[in-house]
Amino acid sequence: MADNKNQQPELNPEEKQKMHDNYSAMGKKGGNATKETHGSEFYHDIGEKGGEKGGNARKEQMAHSSSYTSEGDKNK
Repeated sequence: MADNKNQQPELNPEEKQKMHDNYSAMGKKGGNATKETHGSEFYHDIGEKGGEKGGNARKEQMAHSSSYTSEGDKNK
């Protein structure tokens, strides 16, 4: 028989909604605290940095993919 210690019980729809609402409230509280501490410009700055880093990483990833090169387009 399998050990079910790590499995969580199935939640009913009301419990799932309550859990979602709790996590949503925690996220909002943390976001507001961060905004109060660092200012709203902080989110703009980290979003820009993330976009640059993520965008460049994706470009590099795609450059290594044969389907992204012009040769790959010819093979389709």
